Amino acid sequence: MKLLNFSATIEAQTLASNKRLRRAQFAARSSLPISAACVVANGVRETLSALLGCAVVLRLFGPSIPSPQAWEAIARDARLYRVPGTVADAAIVLRPLEAAALVAALFGETRSSSAIQRNLSPIECDVLERLLGAVAANLGALCGARDVHPVERADDIRGFVTYFELLLEDPIQARIGIALSRDPSPEPRGSVDAAHLAGVKIAARASLDLSTVEAAAIAGLGVGVVIPLVAAALQRCRLTASGRAIARGSCGVRNGRYAFSVDTVLPAV
Repeated sequence: MKLLNFSATIEAQTLASNKRLRRAQFAARSSLPISAACVVANGVRETLSALLGCAVVLRLFGPSIPSPQAWEAIARDARLYRVPGTVADAAIVLRPLEAAALVAALFGETRSSSAIQRNLSPIECDVLERLLGAVAANLGALCGARDVHPVERADDIRGFVTYFELLLEDPIQARIGIALSRDPSPEPRGSVDAAHLAGVKIAARASLDLSTVEAAAIAGLGVGVVIPLVAAALQRCRLTASGRAIARGSCGVRNGRYAFSVDTVLPAV
């Protein structure tokens, strides 16, 4: 979804008012409700607390729409696990250091994500997948309800749209990334009916093309000069508002007032 926001950097500063100006721009923003991400985060925290046998401190980084370059950085050298769903597919993203830290914590070690990167043994890989299977059970709010949430190894997450992260701060430091294959459609918030604008007044101008004349002839026009007008010209009128043409038709007088009869409504540009 495209929303209006302002750039993080200051573009200019007015000397008179000492106000800082930022560039207005449209940027993609996720439609995933933060409440849905919080449901997942709370579920994952409770799951990890039960598996590790201690309280877990977890922080949620809100959903976003990463750029193609950001997706490449997210998936680079990461272990990817796909979770199929009835509404959307999810993917769990774990970097090697995070995977090692989670496995170490399950075995009672306090290894943090700053440990030396290493390959996991087959037993550790099996333990990790069991842990991620328990984590995936909390993704029903995003993927759709189902009895089980199988976790499948994936080679890439191309085509995924939304991404957010869960940051474990205690008893270990690690990040668990969650990607979604589709962004939820924004809920309709209401609409504006034409009747709501009936009382708005705008300045409109009707004009017609009489004929083609030379510039010298226009320069010679003066007060009192009569310009011939044929009846057919009244059918070539154009109605404009704020400098934009909005309709074509004919103009004349009706009940003692100028009138414009619309024949064609011009498309908005």
